Amino acid sequence: MSDRHEVPQRGKMHQASVLVRQVLVLNEEMEFIMRREMDINETDFQAMQHLMKQRTMSPGELAKLLHLTPAATTTVIDRLVRKGHVQRAPHPTDRRRWLISPSEDSVREAMEKLMPMILEVDEKVRGYDDAEQAAIVDFLGAVVGSMNSRITALQNSNPGPGGPTEPSNVER
Repeated sequence: MSDRHEVPQRGKMHQASVLVRQVLVLNEEMEFIMRREMDINETDFQAMQHLMKQRTMSPGELAKLLHLTPAATTTVIDRLVRKGHVQRAPHPTDRRRWLISPSEDSVREAMEKLMPMILEVDEKVRGYDDAEQAAIVDFLGAVVGSMNSRITALQNSNPGPGGPTEPSNVER
């Protein structure tokens, strides 16, 4: 009897699954290169990803997304400010609070590196007919759904000191 979670024998995994794994590995390599070029560590890079997605957030919101204490998040923000990657601005209605946003230069430099790949993939998918595009979207949606489900299951099974957390639903 076969266990549902049994790992397929080498060479038995569907080529699409192998390619998804390759995408994950290549994403790690892209992130490594981006971190090196930005001269930042992994946590700072994660902060930049959240800031580039949200554009502006409070230090507390960023701390929650990074799963860090407020003090540790302040250290991250300070490093990113010193390197010119983010800026602090007073909150428009609450003078006790600050808002954090990525610098336009950092956003522009990141997009200059990523957009050629994004546009190449977009051009490729647009070359398929509507039914093929729908199948691609369905497949990739299933991959994202599976990853989000797995993240939630792992977070709930081993929540750490702060208790269960919400999945990040990262859009890259």
